[in-house]
Amino acid sequence: MYWILQVFCSLFSALMISAGIPNEVLPFGSASLGLVSTIPLYIAIRKSRTQKDAFIICFINAAAVNLMSSFWLGNFHGFAMFTLGASTIGTGFVMAFISQAFYLPVLLQENWTGGKLFASADENAPWITLRTLWFASVYTIWEWCKSSGFLGYPWGTLSMTAYTVPFLTQIADITGTYGVTFLMAFFAASSGEALVLMQKSAHIARLSSRGAAARAFETCAALFALSVAYGAFEYAKPRTQTKTLNAVLVQQNGDPWLKGEANSIRVSKELTEKKIGEMRSVGEECDLVVWSEAVLTKRFPNARLYYASFPEDEPLLDFIKRMDTPFVIGGPVTLNLKRRQYGNSALLFDRHGDYKGSYQKMHLVPFAELIPGVQIEFVRNIMKSMVGFSYGWYPGKCVTTFEIPISGNAKDTRLRKTISIVEGAGPDEYPEKPRDSVVIATPICFDDTAVEVCRAMFLSGSEVFINVTNDAWSRTESAETQHAVVAHYRAIEYRTTLARCTNAGYTVVFGPNGRDLSNLPLFVEDALAARIPVFERQITLYARLGNWLPKTLAALVLAFSALARFGRKTRLIAALKEGF
Repeated sequence: MYWILQVFCSLFSALMISAGIPNEVLPFGSASLGLVSTIPLYIAIRKSRTQKDAFIICFINAAAVNLMSSFWLGNFHGFAMFTLGASTIGTGFVMAFISQAFYLPVLLQENWTGGKLFASADENAPWITLRTLWFASVYTIWEWCKSSGFLGYPWGTLSMTAYTVPFLTQIADITGTYGVTFLMAFFAASSGEALVLMQKSAHIARLSSRGAAARAFETCAALFALSVAYGAFEYAKPRTQTKTLNAVLVQQNGDPWLKGEANSIRVSKELTEKKIGEMRSVGEECDLVVWSEAVLTKRFPNARLYYASFPEDEPLLDFIKRMDTPFVIGGPVTLNLKRRQYGNSALLFDRHGDYKGSYQKMHLVPFAELIPGVQIEFVRNIMKSMVGFSYGWYPGKCVTTFEIPISGNAKDTRLRKTISIVEGAGPDEYPEKPRDSVVIATPICFDDTAVEVCRAMFLSGSEVFINVTNDAWSRTESAETQHAVVAHYRAIEYRTTLARCTNAGYTVVFGPNGRDLSNLPLFVEDALAARIPVFERQITLYARLGNWLPKTLAALVLAFSALARFGRKTRLIAALKEGF
């Protein structure tokens, strides 16, 4: 019966987390489910008899969440064993190893009270608040670990369930997504502790224990109240809009699994011309046209000759020139032909159809885009036999931004002057003038989930994020909305506008508070004429410090663990009683 209940709690928690994350039934998820989703997991860890039990419980939970919420990874042709299979197993093991940290307070209390978890009410009381804060801290560290580094996959997180409660998500400009995770996990742990106490006899759940549980709830409620109050202020706060970028975001709804680019180019051209015509008919000029990731398949810069004559009816470069508008289009770039290094890129064309440069995607999807050991012939042969090709993309090394001229009716009229101390730069080279351009960054697909990429882009001077992505391969609505929900936090974290141009969805413009300003339906051929607001840049605490919260929590957890291992338990117990 013990194992049946433990496994049930782990799986039930995974089910609620997955139901709280955007899914096929609830397109934008459920914050209510997310709030209570880890209660069963807390109870299961709390009641685990050994470290091995906690290891198994956490493995089951993490693997089940990944399998249920990211089932669409199985639609990645030829790579399902990596994208879904390997990610499920890997995610499970990461949380399983972290389970030893989850279990530490339980283990310490058992050891320090002579093997009796509830030796007395007085001895139990100081552990209650510790356990709840500890669970919230370690859960936050767990989500940070699974979201970071080469194998980072920031899906299946508690913060993804909070999209429908914008007053709560606003703290991301201070803590990133991890503040949201901490609050939700803290609430679940406090609730779980209360449920465990309710099951115990009256002489155990005495006033001291109930008081400790109440203090945990009070602390949690205070943090929630402060966060929501801050969120309400930031969400409604008027912001200084300095200019507007008039853009056409094209959603061609092409099938990425079909070979060839002719149809995608044809549809994209038709949608572009139609939307620009509509804008000009009402007296508006288009400043930028954006096509999604991987619309073009021929590698630049050599492909300039190819697209000067393709498509045959009207070559692409001639079309751009006729539209008289700059374009950003997803396509490949040759980085090193001899070593077969190619970049998944955003290509910039000026209004004359001239190719001006590119940004190469920096955070590649492991195994699907970036194949470890691909320089080894043996590895290439294995990949060739398994999935049909042996070379992936090569990660970009340079943070690149594009400066786009904007039309006269949308320019920033504030005067600016640069004073240079660079030798040879005279004052006449930096006249006082209005700024009639916008600096954009173009994170590609998975880039918009990578803190190290977007933070570097913002600190490099980006005024707007314009993400180009192709999630159409998933063929599921939940994959599209999940990606958008993960990405929308970037707008909040840096208080900047984020526009997403996608193959099939979710094409949308998010304001600096994460509000959906305009969008297109999923899986339709259409183009969005977006008036993208550009706001005065604000260097947020998160922009300055990055993921300071999980790093701080990790340092505290390690410090406490070291003290528990090498310090004097009597001093720690006294400190616990004093503090709680």
